[in-house]
Amino acid sequence: MNMVTSMTFLTTAEGKRISITFSEVDDDGRLIRENERIPRIVVDKNALMHIAELEDFALKIVDKQQSERN
Repeated sequence: MNMVTSMTFLTTAEGKRISITFSEVDDDGRLIRENERIPRIVVDKNALMHIAELEDFALKIVDKQQSERN
């Protein structure tokens, strides 16, 4: 079974890029592959909308922390 272990979103000249890291585990819990990486440019409009929502959410957290420091 594949297990996503991390996702990173970046803004590049090509657009929104996603870097996915995953591991594969067999039915007995043994690691078959570990920390494999798949990079992609996100072209799906629905996925881009969700990424924008997550970026807005993250910015609100940053803004709140910054205002609490001041």
